[in-house]
Amino acid sequence: MEDKNINLTISSIIKEADGRQGALFYILNGINEKLGYIPDDAILLISESLNISKAEAYGFLSFFKNYNKESDTAADPYRKIVVCRSESCEAAGSKRLLEHIKTSLNIDFGKFSPDGKYFLDYVYCFGHCAASPAVEVDGILYEKVTSETFDEIIKAPESNKLGSPAEVKSVFLVKNFDPVKSLIFDLTGSLNPLSVSDYVNSGGFAALKKVIEGVKSGDESGKQFFIDELKRSKLRGRGGAGFPAGIKWETVFKEKSDIKYIICNADEGDSGAYADRIILENRPLSVIEGMIIAGLLTGAEYGCIYLRAEYKAVKSIIEGALEVLKDGGYLGGDILGSGFKFDIDLIIGAGSYLCGEETALMESVENKRGTVRQRPPVPAVKGLYGKPTVINNVLTFAYAAYILKDESNLENFLSLGTENSKGTLPFQVSGAVKNPGIFELPFGVTLKELLSFAEAQSNAKAVQIGGPLGAYFPLSEEFLSLNLSYESVLEKGGLLGHGGIVVFGEETDFKYRLLNALDFFIDESCGKCAPCRIGTVRLKELFERVLKKQNVEENLKIIDEILKSMKYLSLCAFGAGVHMPVRSLLTYFKSEILEK
Repeated sequence: MEDKNINLTISSIIKEADGRQGALFYILNGINEKLGYIPDDAILLISESLNISKAEAYGFLSFFKNYNKESDTAADPYRKIVVCRSESCEAAGSKRLLEHIKTSLNIDFGKFSPDGKYFLDYVYCFGHCAASPAVEVDGILYEKVTSETFDEIIKAPESNKLGSPAEVKSVFLVKNFDPVKSLIFDLTGSLNPLSVSDYVNSGGFAALKKVIEGVKSGDESGKQFFIDELKRSKLRGRGGAGFPAGIKWETVFKEKSDIKYIICNADEGDSGAYADRIILENRPLSVIEGMIIAGLLTGAEYGCIYLRAEYKAVKSIIEGALEVLKDGGYLGGDILGSGFKFDIDLIIGAGSYLCGEETALMESVENKRGTVRQRPPVPAVKGLYGKPTVINNVLTFAYAAYILKDESNLENFLSLGTENSKGTLPFQVSGAVKNPGIFELPFGVTLKELLSFAEAQSNAKAVQIGGPLGAYFPLSEEFLSLNLSYESVLEKGGLLGHGGIVVFGEETDFKYRLLNALDFFIDESCGKCAPCRIGTVRLKELFERVLKKQNVEENLKIIDEILKSMKYLSLCAFGAGVHMPVRSLLTYFKSEILEK
């Protein structure tokens, strides 16, 4: 493409981004998609249009993994292969698959094959954990890939014309067990996700209409009533931290500010977690209804959905959902004739696990590198652009809409779960199981019961609960009897997180698992604080020495000191959380790691 056409393309995308939140994402994503890379000349044009320095624009560009900074100079067309290195894919056989790919194509990560026909890259999760292993070839995602099906894919001249069995077939499985029924996944897969009438006929927007009726007089006590109902439900945020949603909403409601924000965190990056993707693909209106309610109750008039880049199918669904809701009067300047205003933008990330951390997410929306902020102040007091902000996970908004629909829903929610973990959680099970999928069950179900539902393989020996920062537990009776709730898992030295549970079979190589986890920690650290930035690298160096039998006890002692420093001195939960998977692997699988 000639320089003149390139500049016209860049200028056109910059113009489209005018007035958008997350404008830098919109511009760079657009240029990267249209041109295949970000030209150096674009940085000056972008910085001038957004009134930021070239250093800030380039810093943002260099922070995110998905941007190509150089044009593709390969002489001939080549096939780009992206392999998932997540725990769930590994537990389903990706180690053998990856070895096959590297050997058969004579290739390694970040390199071309000798004949220049293939390039190999990786991600840490595609969010298709129930159908692991997942591999992307030429931008097309394939599930349940074996060495044999990979060979079929790679030999096909055009991947998008490939037939069964390797053609992508997205798995979604939601299991319900009597007498408990699903609360937010009940109609998943049976409705047109973009049909307002389907959603309304199934009871959708009843909560929104109830809230509008209850607060239309402008009396603040009406808003407080619904916030109190949410507090009474004891709904905890489903993004992993488990903070009470009602308290967060009340804080924003009581803050005095001319502008407030609602953010839906859809940057679902935890390995083994895919419930956000499933509900956004199938019931996006339930999530958006919760966001609108949050806006009306807290006084916010603007919201955004921050979606991870890997969820390409979700992007088009959300865009369609926002369009039909604006046309139907559910979004905009006069919601359902109530006089209330609320609009939502969709912001697409660019490949950073850390942007699932709420302050790093907000930094990136503000056109900055996705590094964490020091707290306090908390986002509910000083969030996006320094304004009070409700930031909740996808599932939290869907649960809020369910709870506020009517009193019976609230009572049903309170009747389920444990004292401190109320309601249900969509437990997402993957790995060495015959029946992977989403099981929306009450908190307090035992690990043994859940694994029986998922039909864990008879040789299953371990689980990781709560994503890449969660603990690994052996499948002994002590842990099989574990009640799955925020408080019970914490008592065992773990975290429940987003409800992802990866099951590992007898053949698991825990040394390989540890090294893979350490690579993840290094790659995904935002680099802002020294304990995490330096500690992750030092951990990998020291473990490599330990595995070579070099000063084993002395190096393990230093590793322990680094983990303590990271736990107590890191700015965010990422650096502070590294100790949990590492310590649990050393506690329960030390002999396997050190003796192999």
